[in-house]
Amino acid sequence: EDNMSFVYKFSKILKIKDKIFFKSFREFNGLSHRHEMFFKKRKIKFINDSKATSFESSKFALQSNSNILWIVGGLPKLGDKFYLNNLKKNIIKSYIIGKNVKFFENQLKGKIDFSVSRTLGTALKKIFNEIKNIRSKKEITVLLSPASASYDQYRNFEERGNEFKKLVKLYGKNFF
Repeated sequence: EDNMSFVYKFSKILKIKDKIFFKSFREFNGLSHRHEMFFKKRKIKFINDSKATSFESSKFALQSNSNILWIVGGLPKLGDKFYLNNLKKNIIKSYIIGKNVKFFENQLKGKIDFSVSRTLGTALKKIFNEIKNIRSKKEITVLLSPASASYDQYRNFEERGNEFKKLVKLYGKNFF
C-alpha cells in the first residue's frame, strides 16, 4: 500500500493521467515467486511467495492477507526471529516443511497452531483435507512464504516455487 501510494504520488508529479495510471496498475504483472497469486478457485487463493527467505521478507504476505494457511520452513537465516504478535490474527494454521523443524516449532509454539509436514506435498495434502472442514464464508489464502532459504530440499527458491505451483494444480484437480 505504501509503495502504491508513493508510485501514485510520483505519477502526479510526472503528470500521468489517472486513467492511464490505473489501466497500467490493473495490467501490471508482478515478479514470479514474490507474492504471486497464481491460482484462485471458489473462495480459496494460492500465493507463491517462495522468494521470501527470511521472516522479514514474509511479513508483507502475512500482513496483506487473512485466513492464511501458511507453509513455512527450510534453512532459516542465522538469528532470525519471528515477531507474530500483530500477524497471528491473519493466520489460521502453519505447516512446517524442510529439515529444520525444531527451529520453526520454537518460533511458532504458543503463538499459532501448526503441524509438521516436512515436504510441500504433505503440507498441501493436509491443507486440502483441512479446507473441507473450514466453515468460513471468507476467502482462504494458502500461502507459501517460507521465511527461509530452500537449499535443504531444493536447488533454489524458483524450483521450490515451481514445485508448489505444480502440486497445487495437481492436487486441486481432485479437490475442485
